[in-house]
Amino acid sequence: MPQCYPCVLRRALCSAERVSDDEWLQQKVVDESMRFLRETEQRSVPAEMVGDLLRSVQEVLGSADPWREQRERWLSEMQEAESGMRSLVEGDQDPLGRALLVSARCNVFANEILQSKSIREDLRRLGIRQGDPCDQEFVHDDRERFETALSEAENLLFLHDTAPELPSDKVLIEQLHRQKPGISVCSVVNYQPLLLKACEPDARKVALEGEIGSREVLCNRGGGLGLVPDDCSGTLREAIDGADVIVAKGASHYQTLSGRGLPVFSLLRAKCPVTAASQSCRIGDLLFIRID
Repeated sequence: MPQCYPCVLRRALCSAERVSDDEWLQQKVVDESMRFLRETEQRSVPAEMVGDLLRSVQEVLGSADPWREQRERWLSEMQEAESGMRSLVEGDQDPLGRALLVSARCNVFANEILQSKSIREDLRRLGIRQGDPCDQEFVHDDRERFETALSEAENLLFLHDTAPELPSDKVLIEQLHRQKPGISVCSVVNYQPLLLKACEPDARKVALEGEIGSREVLCNRGGGLGLVPDDCSGTLREAIDGADVIVAKGASHYQTLSGRGLPVFSLLRAKCPVTAASQSCRIGDLLFIRID
């Protein structure tokens, strides 16, 4: 949609700035992005459009992973905070509820154009960085429906968003196992690097698979920002079809999975005016919603 174009162009330019300070190259990226937007199919949801455009930008830049340094830096920093997040969750009267809130708050990293200071301030409010803990609440909360679905589920599919969020997702998965012992949790990450999206090496780094973690980690080879079921095959398609519950992090998965008739609970932070308007909330609000 047209409201997304400024953000798309900004993401493309930020990617170029990660590779080079050459103004000619940066202008070339902007020109290529504007050409892409003129020619793109308007029926595509923003997540699909942005993913296709940024892969085109990476070809122009000659870099398969412009965001690698920032992604690894933020992931390492969040790994250091993992024990603090776990203590925060386990010390709460409602550990699962707190784990959901922590994971949603950490969805801040999906907005790569935010300055580091803004991200750190957001995490400080969460209480996992120096500062006073702040009790956050979901503006829209389908927790009751989720717990009902979880109590009847045998297989849960967890769709991750960005790499720095993985430690908080891991803490949440631990609580899902404690809430429903014996449930089989399968994680999905990206196959190819794109912005700060979590990939298989990131999952290995945080030991996402484990005794009380995910049973296995699968890769979405579609290459976009959100999972598109029609593009999936093999083991991943079987995991989607066999899932009793799907937890989907971030706005991209919300966009690509809406209207699919799947048992999806979207866990995200409203990071842009388009998402906020669609959910009648403010930018920065946390959402835990059932989508069909």
